[in-house]
Amino acid sequence: MRNTLFMPVILLAATVAGHAAAQVVVVPSELDLGTLRLATVVPASVWLVNTGDEPVELLTAKGSCGCTVLDFKPQVLASQAALQVPVRVTAPKAPGRRKSVTVTFTVRDQDPIKLSVRIATAGDLKTTTDVRAEPAEVDLGPVSAGTLISASARLVNTSDIPQRVTAAKASCSCVRLPDFVPVTLAAGEAIDVHIEVDTPSTIGATSRDITFVLEGRQVVKVPVRMETTDTRVETLKRHLGDRYASTYTFGGFKIDGDVITGFGWEDDGTRLSAMVTSRFNDDGTLLSTLVEPISSS
Repeated sequence: MRNTLFMPVILLAATVAGHAAAQVVVVPSELDLGTLRLATVVPASVWLVNTGDEPVELLTAKGSCGCTVLDFKPQVLASQAALQVPVRVTAPKAPGRRKSVTVTFTVRDQDPIKLSVRIATAGDLKTTTDVRAEPAEVDLGPVSAGTLISASARLVNTSDIPQRVTAAKASCSCVRLPDFVPVTLAAGEAIDVHIEVDTPSTIGATSRDITFVLEGRQVVKVPVRMETTDTRVETLKRHLGDRYASTYTFGGFKIDGDVITGFGWEDDGTRLSAMVTSRFNDDGTLLSTLVEPISSS
């Protein structure tokens, strides 16, 4: 039997006066399928959760390329309910490829929901470009969620002739190259490109890509990897584990100021069954927690 847990001091209200607009979120907020064998089809799934007070109409689900297929039908999702959406992704046929696909869910009376699906293939990508990133990726390591991080990517012209870098583009607006201008690299020359990264508000490993375009339409892709953390989430995990270890597996934590939300799974992590809302004091101590069961299908 599930119990709703209330921490002392302040009770976080489950509802507010009146009806809030329906708010559907996707869990997880990003889907990283890791490194796959060439051309393999990988099954996965995500959840659409209606955290609002009213039923909401789910209209469409579509991937940005034909390599992503979703098992989805338009339907009405009840308040405090979750819908599991199976996803099948076909990996690229070439080795050493990294690909990011965007899945867009449309919901009536709500902005479209974007889900990033990332895949990579094993092996080395054959390339003719003589401009390389050294190191091949930018690894920020553990970073605080919801903060601004500065870093740099080094580009090296390994050829014996000049090479011109004409453009640079990040895979999301959360990564910026504020000082970048087209530049010609002399033979053997290297430059450091300043990067600014808004770290995600969600907790866990994630990556973004920066694409540098060379004259002649060759490209250099530089992954930017990070592991978002928050000490309050560790406090919350211990707190929830002490009380719900035999009932739920918790994850999907997201930071919004002094409020942290998350989700609980049952049946060995296969059935989304609860929502968590916790508030923290300024000193990082837990003020209140509300665990609400939700129905899932």
